[in-house]
Amino acid sequence: MEPIARNIIQTLESQNLISRTDIVNGSTVFLMGRQRNRFFVFKQLHGPSFFIKQAHEGEAGTFESVTTEAKIYQAVATKPAFAHLCAAMPRLLHFDPTTASMTLELITDAEDLGTKSRRVGQITPVQAAQMGVIAAGYHDIPHPEIADLGIAFEENPHWIFRLNEEPSPLPSLKGRSKASAEIIDMIMGQPDLGKCLERSKKDWNPRCLIHADFKWENFLCVSPAKDSKDETLKILDWERADIGDPAWDVGCGLAAFVIHRAMKAPIVDAETFDMHQSFTEMRAFWAGYINARNMTGQDLETFCVKSIDMMAARLLVAAYEHCYGVDHAPPLAITLVQLAKLLSGAQAYDVFGKMLLRPDRCAA
Repeated sequence: MEPIARNIIQTLESQNLISRTDIVNGSTVFLMGRQRNRFFVFKQLHGPSFFIKQAHEGEAGTFESVTTEAKIYQAVATKPAFAHLCAAMPRLLHFDPTTASMTLELITDAEDLGTKSRRVGQITPVQAAQMGVIAAGYHDIPHPEIADLGIAFEENPHWIFRLNEEPSPLPSLKGRSKASAEIIDMIMGQPDLGKCLERSKKDWNPRCLIHADFKWENFLCVSPAKDSKDETLKILDWERADIGDPAWDVGCGLAAFVIHRAMKAPIVDAETFDMHQSFTEMRAFWAGYINARNMTGQDLETFCVKSIDMMAARLLVAAYEHCYGVDHAPPLAITLVQLAKLLSGAQAYDVFGKMLLRPDRCAA
């Protein structure tokens, strides 16, 4: 730990982000962790604080993913077409392309929206609407401006839509755990789910920048400024950004309300679970998005149908993610698959979509 901390401190010094005085004043906290990448937090009581993300040489693809993320942050700071996102993202302070290491400002008076929702309950309609507006903001960036970033985007649909491709991804997906295999078999055994996933893959339209990992945990809820009463959101973690279908981000946004409510329920059962309990907030998210993009008429209706399919697909991904490292699929995972099946049925649009589209309900 000590050599790593010393190296990080030396790096921050070389970037002119801290001084020797900052280091010796006795009010500094250094934390480190690892997921796919290494990350470090350098927090000062009386000075600026920093979040550092560094690609891990032992993990395939992390060099490219951190570089992609850094280029998006750089575009927000330097390109007029991205400038409207400045308020919705932390500032990039430094990027070293040789090591794929980036330094961001650390926003100290904040917590991620997923953690906050679990602590205080459902997110507010204002926060939900902000999520929609933020997504609309980067979906609307012109395609030539995205191409000008020089990023080798994969432009592939999410893995959940490619279960029937060759070479088959199924052995790898099932190999994570016995529970993972159980959930994949459950998904493959449901004709309605198969039709939904095939329909989404066929209709996948890679036409704009998508975040591709759109979930509450990737939003920071920042305490209000002195002259405001409202908290603001900032979107994080652009490692999986791609050129893709905007309905994927929107479907993931809608699914987040269902996933978090299901996680809080003491007994999770698809037959008694009421997806409409979060509808005020879900409508606010939807309205924030469609109003920001000025979507109307048949285009709006078509997009709504597609977003519901994407929402079902995201529930399946969440079910799979809840099976890592366990032998039996937990009740929550099974329920999420069952809820996805309900959303993939022929009546899903009549029951769910038309409620989203009701004009009197679409004011953020």
